[in-house]
Amino acid sequence: MEIYIKAQSKKAINEKIANNEVVLGTNYSIFGGGGIYEVNDTLPIGTVIKVYSKEVNGTPYAKAFGMWNGKKVI
Repeated sequence: MEIYIKAQSKKAINEKIANNEVVLGTNYSIFGGGGIYEVNDTLPIGTVIKVYSKEVNGTPYAKAFGMWNGKKVI
């Protein structure tokens, strides 16, 4: 699975997680599994995280990629 998170960087996402803030990501899949997911221990390990700060023609434009390891985005 892959989700998009609007943020400045992976580091910014990890800081929010460390501060117990709610971080949400969106799966835009048209093949099932689409929706909004909270980045916490319920998110499957290995989920691809695509970080974006702008959209192009209504679609998130990823500027960084990472993977969820169960505790943070690496």
